[in-house]
Order: sequence, then structure tokens, then C-alpha cells
Amino acid sequence: MNTTSAPLNARQRFIQNLAESELFQHYQKAFNTLTSLPLCLETAPEDCHYEGVITRTGVAGIVESKVPVKVGKNVIALMLTGAVRLQPANAETFAPVAKALLDEDRSAAEIRSAKVHFDHAPVMAPERYDAAIAILQSFALQLGESAHRLLFATATHEPEAVRNAKSFIHQHLAEPMSLEAVAKAVNVSPFHFCKLFKRATGLTFTDFVNRARVEKAKRMLMKPAARITEVAYDVGFQSLSHFNRSFRRIASESPTEFRGRMKHSAPALAAA
Repeated sequence: MNTTSAPLNARQRFIQNLAESELFQHYQKAFNTLTSLPLCLETAPEDCHYEGVITRTGVAGIVESKVPVKVGKNVIALMLTGAVRLQPANAETFAPVAKALLDEDRSAAEIRSAKVHFDHAPVMAPERYDAAIAILQSFALQLGESAHRLLFATATHEPEAVRNAKSFIHQHLAEPMSLEAVAKAVNVSPFHFCKLFKRATGLTFTDFVNRARVEKAKRMLMKPAARITEVAYDVGFQSLSHFNRSFRRIASESPTEFRGRMKHSAPALAAA
């Protein structure tokens, strides 16, 4: 990502940290080795609502795809593949592209530029490209989980009020908590805090608190002696039903299913 122009805001800095993480760097290199295509990560617009992969075909028949990376329901970043052609190269393939450009009254210079772009784009069979995108979708889930963990760590690039709010939230998870109370604790008006927190983390205050509580609940549920009802109240949920709904929404499984999966995948941990 370009970092030499305007200063980065907190959201952009967070995505840059994610792009510089060992996980993304390793996958980026592996993806390029496998497909010969570059892979980059960019900050999603704040109003981005992509539900799935967006693939667009340019004027020269060049295909590019964007794969959304989500934390919960929020799209925080987009993985971009490099430009590629999805048909074999031969002397005739540019002809229909040139004709389409002529029909659009494009200039000779634009057509020449499109031809250069066309000639230099790598070629990939459509089924191989679809497989590469499927791999990226799986990785997007993994990257979203990594971003989810990063969200709960305080970072020096975040506004001081956000860092202090995160610390306050973690220290008081077991207690009833309102946006107004946290805003007061960090000396910011509720209206300003709401906007500042969402811009920095990509999550609303309520969603962040619920996710922090579920993350703590996951750690507690890995202890065999911990009862699910006790865990629910210990992490700050006011009812078992609210805990179960929130846990399933955030973790895509119930607390009981999570505990069972952890025991199955790590029996030694369950016996500890």
C-alpha cells in the first residue's frame, strides 16, 4: 500500500499492520508462487457492503478481483489480485477488444494503450482462476480472525481515547457497561467517542464489547470445570440466552459446540 502521500488514519494504519503481518506476508508469497499473480491488501471504504467476491473485466478483457475481509459483518479490507486474462493468447484475441473500443469511439492512443496492457497481462485458464479465488476466500476468513484478535490489542497509532477505552472495557468486562460511561471515563463526549471508536476499530462500541466478552468466554470455556452459565455471567452477559445468541453470531457456533470442538481437536488441553 502507498504510505508516502497523505498521513494514514487509524483505520488505514490498522490494515497496514495487518498487511505487514507474518500471516499475510507468508500467504502473499505463496499465492504469487502458485499463480504468478500479485496479491495486495487495501483498506475498504467505510461504507463497503461487499457480501462476496467482486470480479470486474476491463476494456481490454483484463479481469481483476476483490475479496472482502470481514470482522464480523463489517468489511474492513479488500484483497486484490493482479490483472489477468482468462483465455489463451493468440494473434486474434485482441481483435474483438479493439472492435469494441472502436465502437465506443475510443481514440487510437487508448486502443494502443489497451493493447499493451492486454499483451502484458498473464494468462490463466478460467477454472484455474476460479480455484485461486476460492483459495483467497478461505484465506480471507483466516485473515479476518487475525484482524479480530488485533482489534483487541491496543496500538500506538490509535487515538489515545480509543486506547484508553479498550483498556477500560477489558478491565470492566464483567460489569454492565454503557457507551456513555466509557466515553466519560476517557473524557470524550458520547457522540464524538462513538464516531472515533467506529473509525478506529471498524466496530460499533456494542459489537466490540460483545466480541471482547466472547473472546474471554472462549478462553474460560477451555477449562473443563467451567460451567457455561457461570462463564456467561463472569464475562458480563446479563442472561444465558443473550450469551448464547452473541456467541453463535460471533463464533458461528454455540458455546457447547465450541467446547466440544476444542476437546476433539486438543484432547490434551481438555485433560489439563
